[in-house]
Amino acid sequence: MSNTLLSQNLKDEYTALADFAQQKNRLSYSDFDHCMLTDVNLFMIPKGKHLEIMETTLNKIIHALPAFKRIFSSPITRLTDVYNVLPIESVRVINNQSMSHASRHSEHWGEILNGELKPKKLMTLDRQEDYAIYENILFVQLIKQILAFTRKNLRLLKDMMYANRDLRLNLLEQNNHLNHFLALGKLHLSYARTQDEYQPVYEHGLEKLLFVENALHAKLHTPVYQHCRKYNRKLTLKKTNILRLHKDYRQVYVLWKWFFGDNEPLEHDSFDDSLSKDGYIAYCNMLTVFAVGHFNFQFSTQKRLNFLNLRTTATFKNWTLALEEYRCDGIRGVLFSFKKETTYRICVLFCSNTEYSSTKIAHFKNKCAAEEYLFANPWQYDAPDCLYLSIFDIDSFRRIQKLLLRGMVYSDDCHDVCPFCGKTLINDNNQYRCRSCRTTIKEKQCMETGERYWETSIFAYSPTFHTIEKRQDKFLLDKYMEAQMFFRNITDIDFFGAAICPKCGKTHTPTH
Repeated sequence: MSNTLLSQNLKDEYTALADFAQQKNRLSYSDFDHCMLTDVNLFMIPKGKHLEIMETTLNKIIHALPAFKRIFSSPITRLTDVYNVLPIESVRVINNQSMSHASRHSEHWGEILNGELKPKKLMTLDRQEDYAIYENILFVQLIKQILAFTRKNLRLLKDMMYANRDLRLNLLEQNNHLNHFLALGKLHLSYARTQDEYQPVYEHGLEKLLFVENALHAKLHTPVYQHCRKYNRKLTLKKTNILRLHKDYRQVYVLWKWFFGDNEPLEHDSFDDSLSKDGYIAYCNMLTVFAVGHFNFQFSTQKRLNFLNLRTTATFKNWTLALEEYRCDGIRGVLFSFKKETTYRICVLFCSNTEYSSTKIAHFKNKCAAEEYLFANPWQYDAPDCLYLSIFDIDSFRRIQKLLLRGMVYSDDCHDVCPFCGKTLINDNNQYRCRSCRTTIKEKQCMETGERYWETSIFAYSPTFHTIEKRQDKFLLDKYMEAQMFFRNITDIDFFGAAICPKCGKTHTPTH
C-alpha cells in the first residue's frame, strides 16, 4: 500500500505535465510563458497525501526498528554440512568419508612409516551457519526498500529546506541574470502559498528520516545483510511459521504487507522507477524551454512547441541555439546545438532512474556527434556526468542555464559579446571581461593532459565559502556552494571555490 501510494503521489506531479504536453502540443513560446502563471508548475513541493503517507510509513518503520536490530544481531540461521580439505593440524572431525577421500588422493599424503600413513591433509566435516534462508532474504530486501524510501524522501525534504532557507531575493545585487528574478517569481507561485504551512512538517519528517537511515546504516555490516544482499530476485510474501510465530520476524511480515500488499513481488530498487517516464521527459523539455527563454534567447513567434518531441530554435545576438529531440536505445533526451563562429553540441539524456554508467556514456558518444553528454536525473545530485533536474528543486532551471553559458562560450571564437548579458567584452590581460555584469572568460590549459579549456568567473568576486564550513549536510553544502557562484562558473568548483579542471578532474590553481 505505502509503496504504491507514495509512488503515485510522486508520479502525479510529472504526469500532470505529460497530460498538459499531450493536450497542448502546438503552443507558441508566449502562450507557454502565459501558462506558467496559470496551468504549468515546474516547481512543486511534496504535500498533502504524500506527507501523510510518509509520516504513517515512518511511524511503522520506527515501531519495527527494535525488532530489526535484534534480527541483525541474532538472525535465525540454518546449519549446513560442508566438507573441506584442511591441513591435518586443523582437522577436528573425521569419518569414513575422510578415510575414503585420503585413499583416493595421494597428493595429500605425507610419509608412510611402519605401514602407517601420515597424511598432510584430510577432508573434514564442518557445520556452518547458512544465513540465506527465505525469511532473511525477505528481511534484507525489505531493508533495501526502506533505505530507498528514506533516500528519496530525504532528497525531497532537503530540497524544500534549501528553497526556504538559502534562497534570498536581492533585487539590488548584480551577480544573477536580469531575468533570474522573473523566472524565480514564476516558479515560486505554488511554493509561496504553502511554505509556511508545511515547513514544520518538513523539519519533523526530516528528523525521522535521518533517525531511520542512521539506525539502519549502522547495521549493514552484519553477516545477515552481507550474505543476503546479493539475492535480488523477485520475492512473493509467504506466511511461513517463522514469519507467523517469531516476534521479530513478524514485524518483517507486517511491514512488507504495508509496502507491497500480500502478493506483490519486489522489483529491485523499484522506487527509482516510480516516476512517469513521459512526465519526466515533458518536465525536462518544458524546463529547457523555460531556462532558454529566461536567458536572453528569443524564440520564433511562428514556431510551435511540442514538449514530448521538442524541436525549435532560439537566437541571441550572433548565437543560434537549436533544440531537438534525441533518441538512443530507448532513452530520450535533447540535443543543444550552439552556433556562432563554430558549433558546439551538448546532449542531455533524460533518465527517471539511476541506471546509467560510464559504459553507456561511451556507447552514446559513438552514436551522437556531441562534445558533451550528460544524464538528467531527478534523484542523484553529485554523480559523475549527472545533471540534477527535479520538479522539487528550485535551482534546476539554473543548471540548464549553466549549460547554456558553457555552450555559448565554447561556440564563440571572437569573444566580442558577453554571453551572459549581451554587452561588449574587452580583452583585459589575456582574459575577456564584461564591464557591465563582470563576467570574466579565460582560456586555461590542463597540466595533466595539455588540453585547453575555458573557465568563467565573476570579476573581483570572492564567495563566502568560509561561512558554511560548519554545515554538516553534504547535499545542502554542495547546493549552497553552487548557488554562491550564481551558476556563473562553467567548470565545477571545489569546497574552496577553486575551479576543477574538466579534463583531468583536478584543481590546478593553488588555494590560499
